[in-house]
Amino acid sequence: MKLRNRILNYEHWISSNFEIDEPKIYQRELHKLFSVNIDAYTYYRNWLYTLLLNQDEKETFIEFKNILDEKGGTIEHNQLVKFFIENNSSEIFSQKRLNVFEIFSQLPNSDLSQNICFLYQQYFEIEILFWVLYSFLYLNDKNVIETDLINFKDRKGKLKKGVLIDNLKTKLAPYSLVSKLFNTAYNVKIRNIIGHNNYKIVGDIVISLDDDTIRVSKDEILKAIYSIQSLNNYLLNYFSNKSISNDNLENEGVLGISFSLEDDLPVLSVFQLSCFYFLGDLKWGKKVVFNINKNQVKTIFGINNSMTGVYSSELEQLWFNHLRNEKTLKVYLTPIVPRNEEKDFIDLDIGEFVVMNNDEKIINLEYEINKFTE
Repeated sequence: MKLRNRILNYEHWISSNFEIDEPKIYQRELHKLFSVNIDAYTYYRNWLYTLLLNQDEKETFIEFKNILDEKGGTIEHNQLVKFFIENNSSEIFSQKRLNVFEIFSQLPNSDLSQNICFLYQQYFEIEILFWVLYSFLYLNDKNVIETDLINFKDRKGKLKKGVLIDNLKTKLAPYSLVSKLFNTAYNVKIRNIIGHNNYKIVGDIVISLDDDTIRVSKDEILKAIYSIQSLNNYLLNYFSNKSISNDNLENEGVLGISFSLEDDLPVLSVFQLSCFYFLGDLKWGKKVVFNINKNQVKTIFGINNSMTGVYSSELEQLWFNHLRNEKTLKVYLTPIVPRNEEKDFIDLDIGEFVVMNNDEKIINLEYEINKFTE
């Protein structure tokens, strides 16, 4: 199964709040990270999301983050980020996060229906994106924090979305990629027809009841829905990453080890997810410790890093007996990425991964072998 489908299987399971059956195939290392370190889990989950993006989407996402980080490092920017993370909007982010990966994999093959039109209406009503974009664009322009949007509310305090959308379209014009995505998402023609429930569906075309010359195709509607979703995905990914600290994640994401020989000398390979590998140097322990108990061996090699595997007479004879003749152990730290459909891969207990051999690091460490009888 392709990596994209494995990621989506997991995300759809999460989006159901675990009400649907656990998928047979998905990225199982997510569960491992979740049980160990929630920040590592969030960081990796956000990184996996970027693998779903094509090159154009990646470039648009970068521009989106650059807009929100234009004043990065300033007191005002830090306060604004904190405001959206800590106030009531965090609840909105949490709720929306459940549906963030809803991908329209089947809709393009379905007939245009009232449900699809209603879905666009639902997406159009999401206000948090307008709120965030306006506040950060205002900060970029005025160096002032503005989160009330008083000028865009009616007497009852209801947001005048049409007016605000027009304002945002003007402000986003200098940012060509995000501007194009935003304009596709908030297509005035679609909103006017569907939003006012003043249309009929004829085949794959939505036609205005007032003026049958105003028509919207199924493709236009699906592109608008997907674009709104993409913008909200970017938003959630951005704030999700801002809510965690990456400072102490360089020892996370170790998913497996292997015992092998190199010119008849024992070597230990440690496999770490690349997104953690490139955060900084893994903090090794003073020595590698092997605790052998019956048919299990626990290998302790880094700060809070250990792996437990099967111990056998064959492993003892072919590897440990050789190691006892050496003063130090050669260790390879190797970055890995989830396998898509590559032919060359390694099979770890938790799944299949591709090794990035050109970036591996080598270290020689002292070792200790403890063999317990009980």
